[in-house]
Amino acid sequence: MREIDVSVLNDILPIPVPVSRHNGTGLSEPTVNPVRVCHSCGYTLEVYAIECPSCGVINLDKARRRHKGNRPTREILTEVVSENHNGKYQIFKNSDNSLSCTCLSFLFQRGIQNGVGFSICKHINRYLDDHPITGLNGETSPSEWQIAALKRLGIEVFEYLTNTQAYFIFYDLLNKQGVEYREYETLLKEYGNVNILPLYSFGVEFEGLVRDKEEFKRKLNEAGLSSVLTGYDHTPMNEWKVGSDGSVHPNFRRESEQNMQPIELVSPKLFGTDGFESIKKALTIWNEVGASVNISCGTHVHIDAWNWDKSHMIELSLIWAKIEQPVLWYLVSPSRRNGSYCKAVNREYIRRLATSPVSSLNRYYSLNLNAFSRHKTIEFRLHNGTLHPKKIIPWIIFLLKLTDAIKRGVTHRDIGTAVEGVFETIEMIFFSTSIIREAREYLSGRYTYWLEDSKRYPNHIPNIRTVNLEGIEEEIERAREESIRSNAWSRYRINRNIPLVQGDSNLPANAVRNLASMTARGIVPQEILERGSSDGRWDVSSSNRSTAYTVTLNDRNDTLSCTCRGFRTADRMSCSHTINTARYLTALRAAREGVE
Repeated sequence: MREIDVSVLNDILPIPVPVSRHNGTGLSEPTVNPVRVCHSCGYTLEVYAIECPSCGVINLDKARRRHKGNRPTREILTEVVSENHNGKYQIFKNSDNSLSCTCLSFLFQRGIQNGVGFSICKHINRYLDDHPITGLNGETSPSEWQIAALKRLGIEVFEYLTNTQAYFIFYDLLNKQGVEYREYETLLKEYGNVNILPLYSFGVEFEGLVRDKEEFKRKLNEAGLSSVLTGYDHTPMNEWKVGSDGSVHPNFRRESEQNMQPIELVSPKLFGTDGFESIKKALTIWNEVGASVNISCGTHVHIDAWNWDKSHMIELSLIWAKIEQPVLWYLVSPSRRNGSYCKAVNREYIRRLATSPVSSLNRYYSLNLNAFSRHKTIEFRLHNGTLHPKKIIPWIIFLLKLTDAIKRGVTHRDIGTAVEGVFETIEMIFFSTSIIREAREYLSGRYTYWLEDSKRYPNHIPNIRTVNLEGIEEEIERAREESIRSNAWSRYRINRNIPLVQGDSNLPANAVRNLASMTARGIVPQEILERGSSDGRWDVSSSNRSTAYTVTLNDRNDTLSCTCRGFRTADRMSCSHTINTARYLTALRAAREGVE
């Protein structure tokens, strides 16, 4: 890909508008009109303001370039192989003597530190252990324009980030976006914002057939795509894996497939347009070697979800269930609609997700959340087998925008069931970069094509009902609480003769953790334990039921006390009532954590 020119990154500033005023001598002298207004909301701006304080839009007036010396430069120092299977990173030395890295942690300034007055990631930190650097050349902080522009890319500027580091972060991120700076600047000037490609990592599993696995692997390596031959394997690697897949079957009615081998081509973690270029190269080689796909093949896309929790997954499943049949089915071929390896998401799937660990979910659904328990990814299994980058890349962009929308707070109530409305809601919109606009255009055409196909061939649509989400949130909440209570009671009752946790001598003797590490006689009735867990007060009876006692939870230090004489006189501040209550509380917390 041709490198982009971001030479104006440091030197774009709004130009004050010259006007004239009378100076009392009969002559006019120029001055500056400080009145500027935001082109989005009309708020009055300061003369040199870049970001509107009211609506947050960036305002770029007609600007002049003010070159401050030579453009920043850099030279590569070393290449690092990711320990987390994220590919390779480059470490550069910049012209101000700072260092930069192409890892996402550095580019997004996450988990970074101060390294002799400039920002560093863990890769730079390790490099500095053996190659120390002293001082910066012409140390400068990022400009207001850089800060505003980086904020638009989701970056909070670290206090030790230098002007030159900011320059190259912007440079590298635009490269990953596949965006020319001029396109970015034009969108900013016209709309005050730019809708961009979310830079989450993604991976793809291509099912299909190949003429010769060995030749395929060799040609991938020759093209610079490091690859290995494997069996059926899902171990993360930095290489492309040419593996096997028992679910792929040659169509022997096709003469071309009779001597072909089933494979699953699995990509390493990919990022942005660099990843798209790798997909294009791999599929081109596959076609050259000899390739085919049929109805037994699918294409599975994994999207990174390292910072997701159960609430994000539930919301995704609700949105997916809502749009799968009216929208998503017309973005893929009929062979992928509710197949045995790609079942449609339904209410029961959502209910199971809400009440169970994701590891217990069946993975053979169009939306596979079981993958989160193994890889911290969400797997989308709906797309048909394909050998064409022009088909799969728009689909990947759609999934990146969909998952990003959920992280931004979009819910199933915000999204409709019309395809263009779905695009708008997940921000595949008119002021997006060209790669997003082109993906939307392609998917819109695909939707129209398969919708017409369904009218000609009604049997292409499985005879199942669209998922009705009415009352689903209340059902989820009820099911979650029922599951948690049932699970907690089972843990408490079945394990009554063994410690539930290990005690901690650093905590008070009557801390819930320490009490739960003990065993007690008998059990407290389920209804009493459940009733008290809502307000932290349990009314329990003596063994002969002649006297009532109260167990109370102190939220500040997570301790229990009891009004019975045994608790007051015990050296370890415990009694059977507090021990049983602590054991149930511990079981309840474990059950809740397992669901969430």
